[in-house]
Amino acid sequence: MHTEFTTAVAIENLVNATLGADATAREEYVLRQSLLNLVRLAKAEYKVEVQRSMGKVLQVIPSDATLVI
Repeated sequence: MHTEFTTAVAIENLVNATLGADATAREEYVLRQSLLNLVRLAKAEYKVEVQRSMGKVLQVIPSDATLVI
C-alpha cells in the first residue's frame, strides 16, 4: 500500500512529535498554524527566486529565439 506524504501529514507528525499527548488544543493550533505559515513563506520565497532566475535567463536569450518548454 502506498502512503502519500503531504505537507499536511508532515505538519501533523511534527505537531504530535513536538507537543506529545499532553498538549492543549490551543498549543496544537498555534504550532500547526506557525508551521503552515512557514510553508507559505517558503513557497513565496521560492516563487520570487524562480522569477528572478527566469528574468536572468530571459535577459541572455536573443529576442528572436524560440523558447520551448
